[in-house]
Amino acid sequence: MLFSLLLMLLALPMAAQQLTPTAVSGRVIDNKGQVVPFASVVLRQLADSAVVQATQASETGRYQLLGVPAGRYRVQVSAVGYGKGRSGEFAVAAKAVVVPDVRLAVAAQVLDEVRVVGQKPLLEMTTGKLVVNVAGSLTAGATALEALEKVPGLLVLNNRIVLAGQEGVLIQIDGRTTQYTDVVSVLKDFPSSTIERIEVITQPGATRDAAGTAGIINIILKKNTDLGTNGTLTANAAYGRFAKAGVLLDLNHRAGALNVFGTASYNYRHTYEQLNTERLDTRTGIRYEQQSYQPRLTQAPTFRVGADYRLPHRQTLGVLLNAYLNRTQLNAQSSTRADNGVNVFTSNDTRRRTDSYAGNLNYKMLLDTLGRELTADVDYSRYTAGSLGLLANQVRVGDVSRQQTLRNDQQTRIGLASVKADYRQPLTATTNLLLGAKVSQADIRSQLELTGTDAGRADQFRYTESIGAAYVQAEGTQVGLTWQTGLRGEYTVAEGTAATSIRRSYGQLFPSLSVDKPLTKVLGANLAYSRRIGRPSYQDLNPNLVYLDPYTSQRGNPLLTPQFTGNYKLALTYQKQPFFILGYSRTRDAISLVTATEDSIIYSTSANLDNLRSYNATLNLPLTYRKLLTGYAGVTVFYNEYLSEYLGSTYRAGRTAATFYGQANVQLPQNIKLEASGYYQTAGINGLIRFRGFGALNLGLQKTLWQDRATLRLAVNDVLFSSKQRGTVRYQDLDVTFQSYGESRQARVSLSWKLGNQQLKAARKRTTGLEEERGRVKTDKE
Repeated sequence: MLFSLLLMLLALPMAAQQLTPTAVSGRVIDNKGQVVPFASVVLRQLADSAVVQATQASETGRYQLLGVPAGRYRVQVSAVGYGKGRSGEFAVAAKAVVVPDVRLAVAAQVLDEVRVVGQKPLLEMTTGKLVVNVAGSLTAGATALEALEKVPGLLVLNNRIVLAGQEGVLIQIDGRTTQYTDVVSVLKDFPSSTIERIEVITQPGATRDAAGTAGIINIILKKNTDLGTNGTLTANAAYGRFAKAGVLLDLNHRAGALNVFGTASYNYRHTYEQLNTERLDTRTGIRYEQQSYQPRLTQAPTFRVGADYRLPHRQTLGVLLNAYLNRTQLNAQSSTRADNGVNVFTSNDTRRRTDSYAGNLNYKMLLDTLGRELTADVDYSRYTAGSLGLLANQVRVGDVSRQQTLRNDQQTRIGLASVKADYRQPLTATTNLLLGAKVSQADIRSQLELTGTDAGRADQFRYTESIGAAYVQAEGTQVGLTWQTGLRGEYTVAEGTAATSIRRSYGQLFPSLSVDKPLTKVLGANLAYSRRIGRPSYQDLNPNLVYLDPYTSQRGNPLLTPQFTGNYKLALTYQKQPFFILGYSRTRDAISLVTATEDSIIYSTSANLDNLRSYNATLNLPLTYRKLLTGYAGVTVFYNEYLSEYLGSTYRAGRTAATFYGQANVQLPQNIKLEASGYYQTAGINGLIRFRGFGALNLGLQKTLWQDRATLRLAVNDVLFSSKQRGTVRYQDLDVTFQSYGESRQARVSLSWKLGNQQLKAARKRTTGLEEERGRVKTDKE
């Protein structure tokens, strides 16, 4: 039905041009006839050269200026790496004007003489999202997970990403969620040197998937935009308790209508995690003290290759292929002491292997110069994950000891596919209509075999889920207001087979609204609302047991249901930077990590807590002193309140917490930069867990070498080794105290070298359709 509607819209008569009678549009090309993307376009009055409007050309070199009053004008165009250009004179009266192509000549200067005197601020507020420009940060860390610490109010608690005190964050990379397994595990190995910026979208519109109750975090990767053949080679090394190293090669070839690009990286990471717990079994009165030391060695090569080809009639066809190979060796040791005289020592030798492959086919067509646009995406990814663990338990009771052995073999195969189409239609000079549809399907098969001295079981889990979605969204600018409103509908059919069968089908509507209004020349306000859904991750539904030691395990919960959230936000901006934000959300059936006991065995799982109310306020302040000091400081204060029936009783808990964060950059002589950044999280509550305060201080230095072709960076993360997480769980029969930390304190050195031609020419940036589903795939429950 949607595609029939699209065909009808495509068949609209040329009278559609009359809907934008004051539109001025055109194209920017170079002296060889090739388009110049992302050029700056300024519309000036002919009489006095006063600026009337300004915009930026698209990736196809096309631009459009709406709402131009009658008069005589000229268009002035500029782009980095080119000389300036301008159009001839033209008049705007009652009809839309198409300006003849403006040609720009390639600048003749030697680029080694160019010096960038401006720098993007770390935080920017654009329409509907907060942009964190991490590319220039010296303390962004070696991995994407460490780079996410730059997002105000974002923390990683118990290997779960929390934003302003809330779980349910949807992680995307270049507009789509990573096709790998557990998102947190992927981000631990994903090199931060490939990241350009991070977009935080707390109130997504109807064009995006409804998933992500706490919002969407979109990691935008760097895209080589140079002419000819060029790239960047980066090598890094780090040391904490163990040594780490990595190398990244980014290449791009752009000639004529074809752009081919690729990235290859290899990361060698030797790290560890330490978990200490003390718990009281209130039914037996026995107290257990457990210490678990988990060193791991990970080797993770990644590959990314793609191509864009510009077809006739304003069409573009693109293909993108990704591969991720992960090999992890875990040699864990844990000890358990009980005050009834039982001592257990466990060694866990586990080998994990993940092979992941994904492909995307993308098509885009600009139907005219007035803004009509059609895009389509086809995505498919498939990977296999295997884990083989050999566990040995030495149990001693008094002077008597015995040996237990276990073999834990788990194999998982996952396939994800999606197809989507989007259409944009201008309605008036300042209003657009957007329509789209998407169909996605997931197929998961998991098998577990547990054999040993005192145990034997075999579990199989099969899960399929299909989601159909359609949306309509309108956006525009009138009477000083920039607004966006939309409605998205999603229908889900899910089936699972294990010890407990799963069968669900449900449809939901997800409205959204956002309004922006400038208050003064520097102040602005935004008011937004959206309804979101958080579907359980596939592995959270998988009831298969992950055995850690005789007294500790992890398991899924096939009875989990989706959570639904209503989000409200009011934001004030100063010079387009977020200044003050108020937020409120209410979540029904909130999915939370919980702890339970069974026959003196403690296990972690996920459960639905009936209601979660969250209030938050954020204040950001710039730090500037002449041209020597730039940066920001801020605080997010949030209050989370849980109310739920759980474990046969009413769980009601609430607590106010705050996250303080900041960054300062100092420009030193000899082209040296110094950066200090950090955060501190006060004590708070997350589900059943009450955690204590923790934080980190990071320091970094940067020096450019060899006429800016090379960049040397030195950094130390978590200088004070203060990011240790501690907390308690006390509810019903649960009485647990824990401390968890890893190799957060590291010294790191990296060297980047620019290869080839450094003339800038922006390449096409695109997203794909397999968005929500991949982020829910977790084959590793850590």
